[in-house]
Amino acid sequence: MNWYARYAGDYMQDTAHLSLMEHGAYTVMLDHYYGTEKPLPDDDVSLFRICRAFAEDEQTAVMSVATAYFPVDKDGLRHNKRADSELAKRNAISHKRSKAGARGAEHK
Repeated sequence: MNWYARYAGDYMQDTAHLSLMEHGAYTVMLDHYYGTEKPLPDDDVSLFRICRAFAEDEQTAVMSVATAYFPVDKDGLRHNKRADSELAKRNAISHKRSKAGARGAEHK
């Protein structure tokens, strides 16, 4: 997925308390989540690599954001409720358009 909706009002309401470093970590994690269309791993080292968090304070920010916004689900992966919802909507629309395109091609 090359694009995703980012609702500034919702984002600011949910993240106003984050530090600048935490905002950066959250943004990188969301970009990775939407870019791969998959939940994040529940592995500190993998999260640090995804976020390019090499310094201790950066790693602390990553773990703080991961814990707050990407809880581990039953499948052992870190999910973001909003991202999962947006991806599901996008996939439903894509599937619907694909079916409509196939029907249109049949009529030609």
